[in-house]
Amino acid sequence: MVTLENKWSQLLAFYDLTKDDLNLLHSHRDFFQTYSEEIVDCFYQELERHSILDQLIRTNSTVDRLKKTQLRYLESLSSTVIDADYIHTRQKIGAIHAKIGLSASWFLGGYSLYLRLFAERIQALPDGHAFYRALSKRVFFDSAIILEQYIGDTMEENLAYRQRMEQMATELTTTTQEAVRISSVFAESASKLAECNEEIALSMDVLKTHNEEIEKLSDFVSEVSSQTNLLGLNAAIEAARAGEHGRGFTVVADEVRKLADKSNASSKHIHQSLLKITNQLQKIDQQIAFSTVSAEQMAATSDQLFSIIHTLDEISNRLHNKHQ
Repeated sequence: MVTLENKWSQLLAFYDLTKDDLNLLHSHRDFFQTYSEEIVDCFYQELERHSILDQLIRTNSTVDRLKKTQLRYLESLSSTVIDADYIHTRQKIGAIHAKIGLSASWFLGGYSLYLRLFAERIQALPDGHAFYRALSKRVFFDSAIILEQYIGDTMEENLAYRQRMEQMATELTTTTQEAVRISSVFAESASKLAECNEEIALSMDVLKTHNEEIEKLSDFVSEVSSQTNLLGLNAAIEAARAGEHGRGFTVVADEVRKLADKSNASSKHIHQSLLKITNQLQKIDQQIAFSTVSAEQMAATSDQLFSIIHTLDEISNRLHNKHQ
């Protein structure tokens, strides 16, 4: 019984698979039952000799499970029914083959192997030639259904893959552009940091020079203060010797000594302040040195980042060009 939509009916007619062929195959259903298991065993023994096929089998299923599936398929070849379910069953086979990555060449080789195995066992049949002719028509018709589904699924998978690659290329381009922008800002910041460090270093040199000059003045004031204090002490001694006549001079000598003491105290305070400034200058100097090293590292990292971005850009261009 053949109940098919127009598309498959036309294909059936093209392969010249007639009701008489189906009835002939059905009349030999005992032959299928007798030899199917033996043929399937020989079929998988041959497949296992080829590493590509053996790897596909062991990756996606088991030999025992596949043998059961193939037994059902061979026994179905004796059925007289070709309907929508029959087509759907063959389409599922094509979808599975596309999913696991079995190439069309190996798939067709498998059908060729089945026909050889059948040919070796039909010699005893009185109508063996007619049986083999009908079987070949049916096998070729099945392979056409399976291949159409296989090619369709493969094309859809390739289209989906291409779309994913194009999306990845677009995202990669966007990411690369953003990375270029960030890298440019990064490099500019490193350059400005280096310039600021250089200016700060120059200002530090000037500040150190002024600090040294102030320290010299502080030393000079301290020395003058000591001399003034000594003079005031000598003046007080001389005023004491003069007695009543040196009393006024004694007051002046005391004031001179007080002024000398204040000058000496101020000099010490200035000196302490200068020490603190010097310590701070040294810390700033160390920070500038560290900052300079960081700026150099930033510049080097920026160069590396530019190199990586260039590589990403090349990859993005290759992805775009590959799918145009």
